Amino acid sequence: MKGDRKKAPTQFKKGCTAWNKGVSLSSAEPADDPGSPEPSRTVRMNKDEYYLVTQTSRDGTSRAMPDCEGKSGSVRLLRPTMPATSDLKKEQIARDTEGMRLVDNTKMVEAWNTAYELHRRDAPQCELPRMELANEKKWGVCWKVTLKCVNCCFQTPEFKLYKEVSTRNPGPNPGAPNIGLGIGLQDTPLGNKGARLLMATMDVPPPARSSMQRTSKKVAKQVKDLNEKDMAEKVELLKEINTKRGNDPSEINIAMDGRYNSVTIASRKKPGQNASQAVGVACETMTDKKFVIQACFKNKLCWTGAWLKGKGIDVQCPGGHTECTANMSPFAPFSEYDMGHEIGSELSLQGILVKYATTDGDSRSAQGLDNAMKILHPMWSVQRLADTTHLGQSQFRKCYQANFSDGMFPGRTREQKKEAQKVLSQDVKARCSLILKELMKDHAGNMAAFKRILPKVLESTLSCYDGDCSKCANNSVVCHGGVTNNWWSRSMFLSSNRIHNLYMNENDKVLLLEILKMKLSVASVEQMKLYTDTQKCEAVNRALSVSLPKNVNFSATMEGRGSSAIHRVNNDPGTSTIKKCEYSGIELSSRTKRALTAADRDADYHRNYSKRSEVVKHKLFVHSNKIQAHS
Repeated sequence: MKGDRKKAPTQFKKGCTAWNKGVSLSSAEPADDPGSPEPSRTVRMNKDEYYLVTQTSRDGTSRAMPDCEGKSGSVRLLRPTMPATSDLKKEQIARDTEGMRLVDNTKMVEAWNTAYELHRRDAPQCELPRMELANEKKWGVCWKVTLKCVNCCFQTPEFKLYKEVSTRNPGPNPGAPNIGLGIGLQDTPLGNKGARLLMATMDVPPPARSSMQRTSKKVAKQVKDLNEKDMAEKVELLKEINTKRGNDPSEINIAMDGRYNSVTIASRKKPGQNASQAVGVACETMTDKKFVIQACFKNKLCWTGAWLKGKGIDVQCPGGHTECTANMSPFAPFSEYDMGHEIGSELSLQGILVKYATTDGDSRSAQGLDNAMKILHPMWSVQRLADTTHLGQSQFRKCYQANFSDGMFPGRTREQKKEAQKVLSQDVKARCSLILKELMKDHAGNMAAFKRILPKVLESTLSCYDGDCSKCANNSVVCHGGVTNNWWSRSMFLSSNRIHNLYMNENDKVLLLEILKMKLSVASVEQMKLYTDTQKCEAVNRALSVSLPKNVNFSATMEGRGSSAIHRVNNDPGTSTIKKCEYSGIELSSRTKRALTAADRDADYHRNYSKRSEVVKHKLFVHSNKIQAHS
């Protein structure tokens, strides 16, 4: 019952005398009890009044009245504002402040100058200031410090020794070096773990992995958006080039290829494919730059989903939880058809029509591209072209694996005959590529004349390998049939290995003819009529191997790292870095920009150096010497 409840006890008990009974807190009021002591004359001060009329001692432990300095009446503080630091604490602070720091020079000079100005204003009694670090706080790779004077109790406010990136998000602004570190790591095989080890070897206290991971995710999204805008600008540039050439601005020819994060597509340990990530790229073939104009990222990995499943929570990726990084099921197979279809859909939305698509041996990507284009343009058709380089590799493999007769090649042992067959395979590949290159140069794209002369070239080439050079002077492009200017003495592979003739029977001639037809037939030339290849796509794949190495899985930042590599290929390394930093709000110094500009000059020099005729000739000469030394 309510009436039966006991009252809560209080601190005051019945029968006790109150502490303030007979005591007056005001000097004007007398005491209630006539027998009480003389009324108190003390007036209680508030906190602000107390700090105005007192002075702090040298050691910061007490406060005294100005007229009671050094007397026994000094006021001791219960909670000093700056307690005396013990020797053990000083040693701990000294140990924590050891090592290297990444600080901004301008911010550091500004902090010291401000500290001395504040010291002169707030502690005029200290004539000889001596500043040292009172405290420092790590902010990623950046630092915040507080300075103090050893000779007095002066202490500065906290200084930021780094530049900030202004954002509209709540909370403190991120440090520019933290964002820059995330941008730089995307262009290297290093992850956050490797970066921490690298900084530790430099005696720089590394930041926390959690903060680095959060920064990496934010930077990855920014770089992805920047790369998409950059590729859209490249598309508009190609439209302007087509308009200046008098062509349809919407028609662009491309080359496509895919890359997987696994050396082998099949796995012996797990069902399905061995790869968990794939990247498809489309490079234009209209200019010498061969810009990447579209990319497709496929990702099966999601760290958060795997962690939740390990905790017993039933989630499904993709899309089964917040912040899911996977965009396809872990059990779905990768398909170049799907990547080609996605690339075609994005290009169609930008008003692009692809007429010719160059691919390697797999034509499924071109079929997916064609079906995507027909969604908006039902009467449009994409024609697939063969890659000349990959076709040459296929020609080499067919010749090396062909079942020629035992007496065709010189040599006593089986190993010597197999080595001679390998040399012939290399020679056939090089000779067919040289023939096509010379015919393209002579006929300047006139495919009718090209096809008309091609059967005679094929016949004379087969007769030349059989030892009959009578037709080479009129029909062969690379052999003149003389004593010193024939192909046998001109070939780097045959002459270096001392192969001067082949002993072919009728079956060997038929096999060699079919191998030559892989590049010297009318049907194959029709598939290579633009003489385009996917070498630029292979170059992009090598750049992707730097940002996305196959032995490391980047689940959350996969698209950002891939976009960073594509942006670097399209804009050169120095220019790409400057654009990424500016897009993220980082202001680089002039000295840093000069170094990045020098990196662009070096990249351009090496790119042009490898194309010089004397350099190509020297490389062939060195390769020939290696073959002779090996034989």
